[in-house]
Amino acid sequence: MNLITATSILSILTLSSTSSAFSPSAFSTVTKTANRPLYRPNYYSSKHHDITTSRLYSSSDDTSLFSSNAATIASSISSLANQTIVVKYGGNAMTSPELSTLFCQDVATLQKLGMRVVVVHGGGPMINAMLDKVGVESRFEGGMRVSTPEVVEVASMVLCGDVNKRISGGIVLAGGRALGLNGRDDGLLQCTKLYGGDDGSLDLGNVGQVSV
Repeated sequence: MNLITATSILSILTLSSTSSAFSPSAFSTVTKTANRPLYRPNYYSSKHHDITTSRLYSSSDDTSLFSSNAATIASSISSLANQTIVVKYGGNAMTSPELSTLFCQDVATLQKLGMRVVVVHGGGPMINAMLDKVGVESRFEGGMRVSTPEVVEVASMVLCGDVNKRISGGIVLAGGRALGLNGRDDGLLQCTKLYGGDDGSLDLGNVGQVSV
């Protein structure tokens, strides 16, 4: 099983966007995907370039560079085919509808290339917004959220009832397959109580370390 983050999906399937040999039309021929690089929050949110199919190869050096890059991509795809990869998805990458859509499309693409994808997601910004909306106080100790029963109830509502279903639904709409699950389903995940602080004496409430 391979663990990658959402921001590293790009390195599996796409050419460098700074390469003079980059051509979305040629790229799509090799990977059988749409004419765009795969999901990359930093690329889409901070340095979005207008790359079109008109940017073709101008020299034999460019063609050689593309061929080399294409071979590297093909090798990476081949090594991951029929493998289970775990994608960690969370943070600010979840707050943009555009990035969320692109992420779901990329997961569907990975599936079509023969990979079994497990998405493990967070939803901190959404939880915080809902806590504020319903007036439930939340605090952090040592960088970890202290989870009271009230906080857990809100977090469960947001993560299981909203975020999880939007992600799985988005993947299906993009042509992939997805089933949204949470740790409570059929006892999928079990945990032991986790304490915080340097000496392990800080009670974080309903926070646990996954054991099974």
